[in-house]
Amino acid sequence: MQRFASAPCTWGVWERTVGRDDLVPPDRMLETVRGLGYTGIELGPPGYFGDDPEEVADRLARYGLELVGAFAPLRIADEDGFRDDLAFLDQTIATLAAAGARGPVVLAGDENEARLAAAGRPDAARQAALPPDEFRRAADRVERAARRAIDAGVQATFHPHTGTHVESPDEVASLLEHTDPEVVKLCFDTGHTVVGGGDPVELARTARDRIAHLHLKDVDPHVLERVRDGEASVDEAWERGLFCPFGDGAVDFGAVLAALDGFDGWTVIEQDRVAVRVDDLDSVRDVEARNLAVVRP
Repeated sequence: MQRFASAPCTWGVWERTVGRDDLVPPDRMLETVRGLGYTGIELGPPGYFGDDPEEVADRLARYGLELVGAFAPLRIADEDGFRDDLAFLDQTIATLAAAGARGPVVLAGDENEARLAAAGRPDAARQAALPPDEFRRAADRVERAARRAIDAGVQATFHPHTGTHVESPDEVASLLEHTDPEVVKLCFDTGHTVVGGGDPVELARTARDRIAHLHLKDVDPHVLERVRDGEASVDEAWERGLFCPFGDGAVDFGAVLAALDGFDGWTVIEQDRVAVRVDDLDSVRDVEARNLAVVRP
C-alpha cells in the first residue's frame, strides 16, 4: 500500500529559509499536514521540530506522524570537508534511529558555487563535472556514508540534486555503476531529475531496483526554459516557482508511478517554496490537497 508523506520544504522551511523569523510554526505545520491525511513527514532543517531526537519523536507522535527521512548534505568532492560533515551525518542518523524511523537518511552532494552556476543547464553542467577519477572517489565517499548509516541501523539513500556533483543522467548512472547496489539506494526526485536534464520515467524504469525513497515534484517548463537559456539562475528560478503545482508542469506522474508499480517505500509530496508565512497557510494547504489528489489512487 502506497504511503504518502509531506516535507517541510513544501511549507517553506528548508536550508534556503533558515534564519527567517516568519516561518510557519512547527505545530501549525504538523496540524495541517495531518489534516491533509499524510501519515509521515521528513525532518527538515536542524532544530525546527526540536533540539534533540526525543523531542522530535514526541512532537511528531502527538500528530500521528512518522519521521520518514532526513536530509544530510556531504562534501563528496573534498575528503577533508567530507570528514567534517560526518558529525552532522551522525547526528541525523541518531535522530532517525531515536524516532524509530522507517524512512532513510537522504544523502546528497553539497550545493557548491561551480555547480550552482551551471545548474539546470546540461551543457554547462558537463563542463563543471568532476573528472572521472575524482568522481569515483566521490562515489566511494557516498558508499562510506551509506555504510555508516546502515551500521547504525538506519537505511541510506542518495539524492541526485540540482547544483551538486550528482545532477545529470550521466552522473546518476556513474554513481550507480561505482557503488554497491546493496548499500547505496536512490532517493528518486522527479523534479530534480527534470532540471538535471533527465527523463523521470526512464530513470524510474532503469533504476527501479535501486530506488528506495521517492520525492514527487512537478517542474514549470517555462521557468526551466529561462534557466536553460541563461536568463535566470536556478536560485532565481526557485523563487519564481520552478517547482509548480502538480499537473501544471512537465512530469508525467501517471507514467512514473506505473513504472514504479509495487514500490513500497515512502512517497513524499514536495513543492519547494522559498517562503510560506502563517497567512499563506490556507492557500498552500489547498494547493497541497490538489497535488495529493493528482497522485493518490
